[in-house]
Order: sequence, then structure tokens, then C-alpha cells
Amino acid sequence: MSAPSPAESGPTAATEVTRESAVSAPALSPARTWVLARTWAAAVTSGTYTPLTRGEVERLTHELLTMLVSAMEAGADTGGLLDEVAERMVRANFTGPDSLSRSVEVLGEGLLDVFGDGADRLTTRVLALIGGLATSYTKAMRERTLHQQQQITDALLRAKQEAERHLRASEARFREVFTSSGVGIALTDFDGRIVQANPALTEILGYSEEELGGLNLYELFQEEGSDTLRSAYRELSDGTRERFRVRRMLATRDGDAVLAYLAVSALHEMPGHIVTMVEDATEVHMLTQRLRQQSLNDALTGLANRQLFSSRLQAALTRMDSRLGVTVLQLDLDGFGVINAGMGPRVGDQLLQVTGKRLEHVFADERNAVVARFGGDEFAVLLENTEDTPYPGKLAVLVNTALAEPTYVDGVGVAVSASIGVVRANSQNLRPEEVLRAADITLRRAKASGKGQWELFDAQHDSEARLRTRLAASIPGAEENGEFEVVYQPVVRLADGQVAFVEARLRWNHPDHGALPHERCVELAEETGMILPLGRSALREACMIAASWPEGPDGAAPGLWLNLTPLQARDPDLAATVRMALADSGMSAARLRLGIPMASLRQHRDEAEENAEVLGDMGVRTALHEFEGGLANLGVCGPLRADLVRIAPWVVHRLSTEDSEADALRVSVHFLIPSLERSGAQVVVGDVGSAEQLEWWQRAGAAFAQGPHFGEPVSSQEIAKILSSPQGKGI
Repeated sequence: MSAPSPAESGPTAATEVTRESAVSAPALSPARTWVLARTWAAAVTSGTYTPLTRGEVERLTHELLTMLVSAMEAGADTGGLLDEVAERMVRANFTGPDSLSRSVEVLGEGLLDVFGDGADRLTTRVLALIGGLATSYTKAMRERTLHQQQQITDALLRAKQEAERHLRASEARFREVFTSSGVGIALTDFDGRIVQANPALTEILGYSEEELGGLNLYELFQEEGSDTLRSAYRELSDGTRERFRVRRMLATRDGDAVLAYLAVSALHEMPGHIVTMVEDATEVHMLTQRLRQQSLNDALTGLANRQLFSSRLQAALTRMDSRLGVTVLQLDLDGFGVINAGMGPRVGDQLLQVTGKRLEHVFADERNAVVARFGGDEFAVLLENTEDTPYPGKLAVLVNTALAEPTYVDGVGVAVSASIGVVRANSQNLRPEEVLRAADITLRRAKASGKGQWELFDAQHDSEARLRTRLAASIPGAEENGEFEVVYQPVVRLADGQVAFVEARLRWNHPDHGALPHERCVELAEETGMILPLGRSALREACMIAASWPEGPDGAAPGLWLNLTPLQARDPDLAATVRMALADSGMSAARLRLGIPMASLRQHRDEAEENAEVLGDMGVRTALHEFEGGLANLGVCGPLRADLVRIAPWVVHRLSTEDSEADALRVSVHFLIPSLERSGAQVVVGDVGSAEQLEWWQRAGAAFAQGPHFGEPVSSQEIAKILSSPQGKGI
């Protein structure tokens, strides 16, 4: 039976309740919201009585659900809304033994279904919302308990004081409250013997009313703290105390324990009697414990999460032996992404679980060892060092030996290795975040060295990494402040000494560190993604400058050369960026030369080739830079329409030495250049610093060269003077 919408039903006493303090919900699917509301209504009414009709209950749960959604969007400011939702649940008598747990179950799954499950951030918000609702519900039940206690007390007093004509009515009211209350109630004498118990108490403790009538209330208290509780009851009987509230464990008929809040008061108008209200808090306590567990432990592996790991690290740093210190290992699984993508998330999750168990086994004998999962395929280990704690290299071997054993999933054996960053700390003045930052930086160095490698924290490397991180993070502000400058360096045709191209390069005029060269600029910008906006700006500016360069002796102005980074080479907006720069500057596309890095062809070949093809259709020629030779790379010029290849700087630097081991490289270069020419590409050599180097490369067959021998990078004004001077037309 589907519940009528609020627009279809007329006003009733129940709908007046549901309209109270309504909060508009965010834009959600009405159908899915009503389905969740009906499910919630069925859950909370299956085990308890409510005076509302089925339709009224469903309309109430729909309105409460709308308020919960609003509370979820309100962020930290949700207390009032959750308190109101809980209060209205209690007023509607959603107070059965399972009402809260069923509500938590339905809402926990239902809200994720409505919004879309899978996002860690949303899951955390839903958990927080449910936890807050449980707390508000507990508070509302306590307030109801106090209210009912007062009602009972008033009813008992009135039963004694009122005249005969009011006696039946008073007793009827007491009986109604006593019988229908969702909170357990026991009337005892001063010796603790139970005189009367209501149905709710029998449900909580598992006894029948007859069995409870023969028990002493003190027999239900667990041993711990029972003497203190008996003393409090004696104070009530002595008249030295009016009432008290306490949380205690009660024993059920089956021997289980129930965590209960007791609200106890003496009935002075019924001499010799005490009323004890018993509120079962076991379910709320267990829910709170589960939420706490989820906030401190990784849901997939059960290991500590980053928050708990940091807390344990803080404690270890505080109590450590400064002679031995503590060791922190941060691990990243090599090749996990391939397994996860190739075999599916289920296999990936199983592999992460197995990895966690194996790490725990490896460090099982270490004192106070903590193994944590930080997220993804990243783990961490904390060791409080002893005399027997292995040195870092052995720890790394133990870890990778354990991980190397295949894990079989659906008959397929998969295994991973780990890159490991190790920090040994022996100063109690260190903060956990400093140690973890050092471990993270050290892990990055280990990953840069290859798979299955480990690195020990080094203060010098840490200083360099800090500087690198600060510089990378400050790039956006530096660009806005105009600290980046486009500079220009000529590329000379060796056959006639003419400037064939001018390469546009970046220079960062840093206020503290001076002029940072092009290579450092693009390296930092590539890491942060800022190379895309920086590159667009540099391209536009360079095209505007190049459009005004004078023609050379051959009747053509020099071409403009810009080398792309891997991120730029695969940028889907590259062609649009180039087209806009050419249109704004009026420069011919034929004069623009863009260098595609070899790294792009190794990692993102399809995207790079597609961009090169589109640029070629526009009339823009491409070149290859960072070329290191090798047979596999000789055939890439054709698909990219590249007619120029720039030799990698390390090759040029190596050949400039007198090292005899470079002889084999020299032979390879003499073979490489003719091979490239046969494929239609000429060779460009950068970083030429002397006449001797230039002569060697000319003999080897290089067609173009640039470097300090021909001039350092200069400003746009200076390159214009060079190109206009008679000397600049032939260097």
C-alpha cells in the first residue's frame, strides 16, 4: 500500500505533529525519498505501538528524513535539527527495543543509496549523521524517562492524596504510564525486594513479571560497583537523598549483561517504596563503539588508520628511549594499480587485506608495533626500537620477502613489492606530522629509484625536498606577481651559421633564490600541473614577440621553438591553445616548432601522436626532444611528422668528457645521426659550450646547435637586437 502524499491528505492531529518545525529537503528524487521513508516507517512500527495510522507514520518519517538530509548539508551546525528529529521520534512512540537499531540500519544504507554509495567523504558524513542522531535519541529518551518518572511520582502522590472520587482516575493514569512506557520500571521496598515491574523491564532483563516479583533488585547488579549502588539506595531509604541517576551493568536471566541508565527516587507519599527507572543503553553504547572503531580503523583491512597511527606515534615519541628511538616505515605497493585495473577491485581489495595481515605477521615480535593503512595502496609501520630491532635494510628485505609470496585469487597468483621510506627518530621534541612528512618524502625518493627499493631519511635530501615543495607550492602566486619571464635562445643552422630558430624558455626571477633556469621551472610546474597555465601564457607571449622578428638573409624570419613537457604534450586542449596564440599574434603556423618529449611517447603515446597529427594539419611542425637513441626510438619520427630531433642533454654532457667509457657512446652517435637522416629527421644539439664540442658534432653530422657557445637565453628586447644586427644574422 503506497502512502498518500502530503498534498492528498487532509489535516489531522497527527499531520499537525508532522508539520511542526519542518525543514525543506535538498533536491532529491521524490520517489526514492518516499521509498526510504516507507521502509523506515515499517521498521520502527514493527515492534512497538504508535497511535498514528500507517499513512501518518509514513508522512512523519518522510518529513524526518527531509530534516536529516538538511542536517547533513548543514555540516557542523546540525545539533538542533537532530535533537528535533529524535524528540519527534520519541513523541511518536518510536521507542521499542529495536527502534533505534532498525532506524540506524535503514538510514545508514538508505541515505547512501539516495545520494550514491562509494565516496569516502559521503560515507563519513552519513556515519557522523547517524552517530549524532543516536546521541540525540538517547537524550530524548532520557528526558522522556525523567518526565515519565515525574508523572509516576505525581500519580502515586495523587493516588494517596486525592479523594475517593479521583482514586480510580489516578490509578488508571498511573497504570497507563506504568504499562505502556518503553522504559523499564520497578517498584521496590527499602530492602530492594521487587514489588512490581512493568512489561518493559521484563523485556530488558528477560524475566517474566512473576519471576521478577520474587527477586531482589540488588541481585541484578553486577559485582563491580554494586556496593556503591547499595549505599545510594540506603540513602534514599534514610531520607538523606531524594533521587540519583547512575549507569550500571545489569544481569539478564540468561546471564548476559545489559548497560542501563538508572533513575531512582523515593516515594515519600508511599512510605517504604522506591521507584527505579531502567533505560537500556546497550544498543546506543555498541553503536557508539562501532562508530569509534570506524573512525580509528581502516574499514577494509581492520588496521589502524592515519589518525590512530598518528596518535600512537605521538605516544611512542613521548615515552621512547632516546638511545634507541622509534622507526617509521611508509610503504607504497609497486604495480598495485595494474592488478587493480586488470583484475578488478575485488582482487585488489583481497590483495590489500592479505598485505595488511602479512605486515602484521612480519612485525608480530616487535614491541608495541603498529601497522596502519593510510589509504589506497599505502601502508605504514611504527616500531618502538629495542636492542634486537633489525636495521632498516633488513626490515625492507623482510617486508618484500613476505609480500613476494603469491596470493591466489580465482586460481591466479598475484604478488607485489613495496617501495619503502624509513625514518629513525630519537628526539622527543619531534611532532608526529614531522616524522610522517619525512617518511613520505623518503618514500618518494625510494619510488624514484625503481620498484622494491628502500631509502633511509637523509637530512640533506629533506632540506632539498622542503625547498622543492615550497617552490612548487608558490608557483601560482609567483605567476600572479609577474616573477616568470619568457627568455629566448638562438638555434643556429651549422651549414651557414644562420639563426634558424629561437627557443622560448622560462626563467623564474625568484625574490629569494635568484634566477631559476628553465629546466627547474618546468620540472616544478609539471609536478603541480601549473605547467598548463604557465605554458599557455608563455606560448601566447612568445608568438606575439616572434611575429615582429626581422627576416634573415634567406628571406624568412627565424622560427619559434618551444619544447613541451609530457603533461603539455598530452593536453587535450593543446591544439586549441596553439590556434588561439597564432590567431592573436598573427604569426604563421609554419614558423612555430613544438618539441614533443620522448617521455610522452613512452607513457602516453596515443595522446601525443593525436596532438601531433592535429598540429600538423594546422601547419605546425613538431620535433622530438630528450632523444636518447636506441633502435626502438628510430621509427617514431614518421608518425609524429617530426623532421628535427634534439639530443638529450645528458648525452651531450657525457660526450664532452674525456672519459674513455664514453667512446662506445660516441660510436653509437655516429651511427645514430645518419639513421635519423634516412628517416627524414635532422639532429639538433643543445648545451654546446665550446668550439671543440661544436666541431665534434659538425663532424658527426648534426644540422643545428644551440647553447652557451652561441649565447645564453636573453630577454625579448635583446633577442630582437641580436636578430636585427649584422652579426646576429650569422653566428
